[in-house]
Amino acid sequence: MKLSWLLLAITPTLCAEAGDLCEDPITTVEINQCGQSAFLAADKKMNVAFQAALHRVSSDLQNKQQQDEIRRELIDAQRLWVEFRDKDCGAVYDLWRYGAKAEIRDSMYQSCLFERTEQRTQELENFGLQG
Repeated sequence: MKLSWLLLAITPTLCAEAGDLCEDPITTVEINQCGQSAFLAADKKMNVAFQAALHRVSSDLQNKQQQDEIRRELIDAQRLWVEFRDKDCGAVYDLWRYGAKAEIRDSMYQSCLFERTEQRTQELENFGLQG
């Protein structure tokens, strides 16, 4: 019973990002498609925020050497973050893969990707704006 409530809890969040595909998902396949669509939309939004953060570095600093250094650090941080997200959500997938309710592993994985990506988008949107 708890599992059903969990699926009902995460599906509206994912579906809100995915549009028409998720107006009324019924099957596990539909829920998974909804989750994938929501993640891809969130990933696109994160990439826009990342490009904006890189642009802020260039516009906020006059020194070209400082710009290049900070841009490299931000690019490296983003690569490491993507690796973290993928491994973290991979662990979520594996946890559900071996459990009694393995049929929802894809939904749990997509939910993790979506949530982590949304969090990172917020961080990138605020990059360089504090202080």
